[in-house]
Amino acid sequence: MNLKFDALLARALQDWPSEIDLSQLENYDPESSRYAIKGLYEREVEIDERYFGTAEEILMRNLHSGIYTVLHSIGAYVTHARLADLRPDTIRVKFEKHLRDCMDGPDPTFPPEDIQVGEQYFAANQSSKT
Repeated sequence: MNLKFDALLARALQDWPSEIDLSQLENYDPESSRYAIKGLYEREVEIDERYFGTAEEILMRNLHSGIYTVLHSIGAYVTHARLADLRPDTIRVKFEKHLRDCMDGPDPTFPPEDIQVGEQYFAANQSSKT
């Protein structure tokens, strides 16, 4: 398994459609930061389920969470997003924060072998930033 961020991101983006419709906001108030994008969360859960029980689960689920977070945050401003136009650095920051939170939390979400994969990811990407 290639643990380099660029390779993981390229794989993860293949799990999503090339363009996402963000036009259907629910509970939206332009003066509030609270809203939901119809179908976006369900799509991310569906993608996550593909990785349950795999050796790369901790990486891919957290990477998809990072992609989801970026898509959700732009949903208040745009009606469609091409995934190829998303900034890898922004996704990486979200991904690595989610991954660290899973690894370092008081009640780890993942078993020790998955935590080790996370440690291997950080070791492989220590000196490289996209």
